[in-house]
Parts: sequence; structure tokens; C-alpha cells
Amino acid sequence: MIDPSLTVNPVVLLFKIAALHIALSFVVNRMSWHSLAAVRLHLTPRKWEKNGEIYQKLFRIRSWKEYIPVAGPFDKRSIRSDEVSYISIFILETVRAELAHWLCLVATVYALISFNGQFYSSILFFYLAINLPCIMIQRYNRPRLERVLRMKKSPLIIPAESRGRLFFRKRYY
Repeated sequence: MIDPSLTVNPVVLLFKIAALHIALSFVVNRMSWHSLAAVRLHLTPRKWEKNGEIYQKLFRIRSWKEYIPVAGPFDKRSIRSDEVSYISIFILETVRAELAHWLCLVATVYALISFNGQFYSSILFFYLAINLPCIMIQRYNRPRLERVLRMKKSPLIIPAESRGRLFFRKRYY
């Protein structure tokens, strides 16, 4: 039997999860460049991803990725420079975006299993549809950017930290 104290209106839960996503995005946006560089090591492409090409082959990512809105101060729609410092920041921003979307998915699943309700599969599908394409875009783009660094025979350059930044950082475009 379902415990009525755990039953939540699905619309209320939808908005609670959205607020949680905003909070998680804020936290990830405040992460230092050094922290992102450390997380990058855990988000390396897997062999089965074939350096991101699996996303083009299975999902035709190049045909729809430009229609996904870009959030945050860094414009990831196109490469604006081939300087190593810019490519490095671009790579770290893809790590930031992927991490934020993974954390949002985990938070969504946790919120849904914490409560009972009949519309939860719809809410889960909604948040999967929002987050998975963004994760795929980052996992498609990052190996290509890493290849540019390898071609330039350069390691990732971690920018100096800008202290006191709030939600928005310096724009890099």
C-alpha cells in the first residue's frame, strides 16, 4: 500500500525538480577550473563511443545539436578560436555542462523514487529528454576538441581562477 504522506502532486514535484536542477547548475557553475579538470578525468570517452562518433552514427547529432539552447556565459555553439587557451576553456566548459546534466538526472531519479505517484514515468521521461541530448552533445564535442589539443601538441591549459565570481563568469567569445 502506498503511504499517502509520500504522495506528491506531480506538477509540484515537476517544479521541485526544476528548482533542484537550477540549484545544481548554480553549484556546478561555481566550480573552479582545477575542479573541472579533475572531473574531466572521470568523463573521458569510452571505447564504445568511438571518440564521440557513435552519437552521429546512432542519433545523427550534427543534424539537431544546433537547435539545443546554450546556457551559461560560454557560447558552445561553435569554435571561435584555435588558441590553446580557448580550446582548453571550451573543453572545461563541456565538462561543466556534462556534469551539471548528469547531476540533474541523478537528482531527478532520487526525487522520483523518494515519493509515490502515477505520473512519475512521464516526469522521468521529460527530464531524460531534457538532459540526455545535452550530455550526448558534450560527449560528442569533447573528443574532437581534445584532438585539436593533440594536433597542437599541447596539454590542457587550466586558466587562473577568477575569485569572487558569482553566477556569471567572464565571457569567452
